[in-house]
Amino acid sequence: MGKPGDAVKAVIDENKGKIAMVVMIDAALKLEGEELGEVAEGVGAAIGGPGVDQYKIEDELLKYHIAINAVVIKEDIGDAVSPMRKEVFDSVDKVLERVKTVTLERTKEGDKIIIVGVGNTIGIGQ
Repeated sequence: MGKPGDAVKAVIDENKGKIAMVVMIDAALKLEGEELGEVAEGVGAAIGGPGVDQYKIEDELLKYHIAINAVVIKEDIGDAVSPMRKEVFDSVDKVLERVKTVTLERTKEGDKIIIVGVGNTIGIGQ
């Protein structure tokens, strides 16, 4: 958790804006009929909350014309506040494949990318 907006901004500034792409990974609220653990891909900052971090990230990306992609795991509100279910855990390999695919398709060798895992560990047993 922390402050992902500040973290992404700091990494971009450290690299003087020379970042080819940002990929964000997070959970997303599933719609009725969608399967728990389904993986979806999109464009934009995948981050919940009041929008402050989303604004910081997207503002910095616009400044340097950096592409942003999102990979999300679908779950319902109850899953977000309960122990992690097997379907969500099992979707991790699918997420990794999506991140690899989007990276290989949209960047070239030598490009720098930022991969941001957003979320918390409330559902992971101690």
